[in-house]
Amino acid sequence: MTHAETPRPPRRRRDPFGWVITHPGTVDLIVFGGIAVLVLLLGVVPGSGGWWLPFTLAMLLSAAVCRVRPGLGVALIGSLAVLHMIAGMPVIGGDTVTFYAMFCAIAYGSPGVRWSGIGAGVLGMLIQSVYWGLQAYLDPYGGPLAGLAAFVGLLVTGTIALVAVWALASLQQARQRQLHLIAERAEQALREREQRTSLAVAEERARIAREMHDVVAHSLSVIIAQADGGRFVAAQQPEQAAQVLTTISDTGRAALADMRSLLGVLRQDEETSYGPQPGPGQLEDLAARVRAAGLRVTLQQDADVDDLSPARGMAVFRLVQESLTNVLKHAGPHASAAVTLRRHTRMLEIEVLDDGRGSDPGSDGQGHGLTGMRERMAVHGGTLRAGPLAGHGFRVLATLPVAEPADATATATATATATDSRTA
Repeated sequence: MTHAETPRPPRRRRDPFGWVITHPGTVDLIVFGGIAVLVLLLGVVPGSGGWWLPFTLAMLLSAAVCRVRPGLGVALIGSLAVLHMIAGMPVIGGDTVTFYAMFCAIAYGSPGVRWSGIGAGVLGMLIQSVYWGLQAYLDPYGGPLAGLAAFVGLLVTGTIALVAVWALASLQQARQRQLHLIAERAEQALREREQRTSLAVAEERARIAREMHDVVAHSLSVIIAQADGGRFVAAQQPEQAAQVLTTISDTGRAALADMRSLLGVLRQDEETSYGPQPGPGQLEDLAARVRAAGLRVTLQQDADVDDLSPARGMAVFRLVQESLTNVLKHAGPHASAAVTLRRHTRMLEIEVLDDGRGSDPGSDGQGHGLTGMRERMAVHGGTLRAGPLAGHGFRVLATLPVAEPADATATATATATATDSRTA
């Protein structure tokens, strides 16, 4: 594809409503600033100006900070309202933003600011009611009845207005809490998903480590045994050296195939294919490779195990492979091993018995073979017992349920089986 034909990424669409929601201070500044400019233009008309104009402009500009700083907005607007009353102007146009200041204090402010806004609204309503009630009482055409009517009327009207503002602000406050709760839940879900991903990665790494240990330890043990014996064969029976080299080559080639199959799990390209995985059907080939390495192995299987699930069949193969590898490494010279598979009604018993020295004094005890075998059996609800026998020899005895345990997760087992069968 040429440079001219390279598709351009789509432009990100701007959401004006999203910008309005995320920039409340700027929006209020534009709205109330525009209203202040309009009031200023009307106020310069001859005959329409007065001392109310600077108070109104100041209250309109103070309303621009009510959503982002509700405490400051209530303080500024309340102070200006008291000042213009002291200046002899009981009501001006800027008093309309007192309701907005109370709304912002309840909806966006802390508990202290919320109660301050409510208190300022109630105090302002009482002051206005008392003021206009006195004016009606002192008016030449008024009297006590007119003053009382004005006071009660303003008190009821103001109460209704304050309750309406409080109700709207409470709804907005509940909406803000709901949005905050939704955001917290989304963040918590993201953290939990990352934790699950980390756990899955750790589990997969542990599984790959077990597979790597089984493949590498077994293959290298066979190759080392063949190489050690090949030195004597080449000196005394040169015609058998070719057979030793063939065994080493076959073992290395099989190990390379297993490694590529295992490492294919780490690749996600389209070239990754799926091939047969090791199972009980390959135990004869495994025994033949071990015999070629110089270890006498007998394999006895008293029942058919072809009905095992792929995951269980692979676990059986890896168990026998690791056990025979340990015999090669630790049992000493002239040892032999016997592998027996016994089938019961719902249980398969795997036994690997050798007549070697039992425990290897040269072992550093840092291997993970027995731990890996025990983990493999535990995954499928089985058990493993391993240890040296009295006198000499070593025994590995494992029991494995033939069917899935009731509390097993079939999806996890199928996933582990499928990933193990990938080849590069």
